[in-house]
Amino acid sequence: MKIERHRKRGELILELTPLIDVVFLLLIFFLVATTFDDMKGGIKIDLPQSTIREISDIKEIQIIIDKNKNLILNYKEKGKKEQISLSKENLKEKLSEKLLESKEKNVIISADKKLDYGYIVDIMTIAKEAGANSLDIDTADKK
Repeated sequence: MKIERHRKRGELILELTPLIDVVFLLLIFFLVATTFDDMKGGIKIDLPQSTIREISDIKEIQIIIDKNKNLILNYKEKGKKEQISLSKENLKEKLSEKLLESKEKNVIISADKKLDYGYIVDIMTIAKEAGANSLDIDTADKK
């Protein structure tokens, strides 16, 4: 910003051109730097499918949830695969018993894709409270 003094009259004149340039540069900067999120975007995600899949046996503990919210706990005991049917209420107790015996303390969750997201989050919370160090979500191969 430049302030000039006219020699004849002693008036001060404020040059506004540089000030306007700075304001426009700031406006352009904020327009470019701002991201616009459309929360109702048109992207559809089919979560249970994945193109990346590691095919492996149950390493430690797996929770299977069918579309009727029936819970099955798969685990290895003495080199042999075992299965128990559970309810949501006694999942924490049984899971914490199996996690105490486990080396990795890893839990794999295999859930039907029609299940409510909140229900799966509840199961994940129970697994963490039972002592799981990590949680993995099982997915199907993309067809």
